Amino acid sequence: MKLQKQWNDRLKLWAEGSKLRAEGAKLWAEGDKLWAEGAKLWAEGSKLRAEGDKLWADAILEVYGNIKLEWKFRDIDFDCELENGEIYRWDDVQKDETA
Repeated sequence: MKLQKQWNDRLKLWAEGSKLRAEGAKLWAEGDKLWAEGAKLWAEGSKLRAEGDKLWADAILEVYGNIKLEWKFRDIDFDCELENGEIYRWDDVQKDETA
């Protein structure tokens, strides 16, 4: 058989390729697990943000009643501008006045 050497070389390459593909499949599975964990954390973060938004809306209603507000994107997040001129900036955390 004149092509046996080439056939054997092909089989060796296929065996090496199969090993690499198996290793890749394991990494892919790990990546899927990490992706799922990331998605879970993202969802938990979104839930906490929604809770914060509700707390904020309730506080505005309690203090000022039903006034207009506008969310303005600045830098990497949103600032909240109230109808009365007050502006609450995303990066301006101050000491609680009631403490």
